[in-house]
Amino acid sequence: MPRRITPLWTHLRQTRCCQTAQKRHVVPVILSEVEIPWLDHAIRARGYRLEIGYARPAPAPHVAAILCRWQIGRAIVAGPVPQIALTEDRAALVAALDAGASDAVAVPVDPDELAARVDVRVRRHAATPLTVGTLTLDPVARSASRSGTQIALVPREFALLRYLAESRGRFVPRCELLEQVWGLRFDPGTNVVAVHVSNLRAKLDRPFPTAMIEGRKGLGYRLVAG
Repeated sequence: MPRRITPLWTHLRQTRCCQTAQKRHVVPVILSEVEIPWLDHAIRARGYRLEIGYARPAPAPHVAAILCRWQIGRAIVAGPVPQIALTEDRAALVAALDAGASDAVAVPVDPDELAARVDVRVRRHAATPLTVGTLTLDPVARSASRSGTQIALVPREFALLRYLAESRGRFVPRCELLEQVWGLRFDPGTNVVAVHVSNLRAKLDRPFPTAMIEGRKGLGYRLVAG
């Protein structure tokens, strides 16, 4: 009988993805029970970046790939990021899939096969519409609608709204938005975030009975179901 999989969020470092991963925007988490020396090379060869996972709440799905050295039996959890489980224990593969993993791979595995699996999961997940309450975002068409009403957004507004949506109700600090939406690793000393949030509120909140964008001093902004 397969062992029971219990949830545990993996921490995603706040790093910028390379150009290839930025185009796809949504990226998978790799959960591994074993040390795989070639994994870093295999992932980078496909244009992704390998990071180390920790057992902390995940801020957002924006890192290209993660090697998590926690046991798979404690790592799988339902969330916005596709997860690929690697294990030498074949009995754990079924348990990982039952727990919600996007894919499960027995090692040893051919590096090219693993990299190809990562590509497939990224493409499928990136094309999946994102829904928060009455709001629907189409990553492919870069369009947004609320309660069936189309919302006209410029590219930066869409990127900001998508990042908030993918953060699943978490307050996102201003500095994180600057890095992940604008690509700035420093504070330019402007109110560019506040201005774009204000523009989003004018389009997303004011025409409707309930507001979806919340701001809290010292914490940042978050998107709630409306």
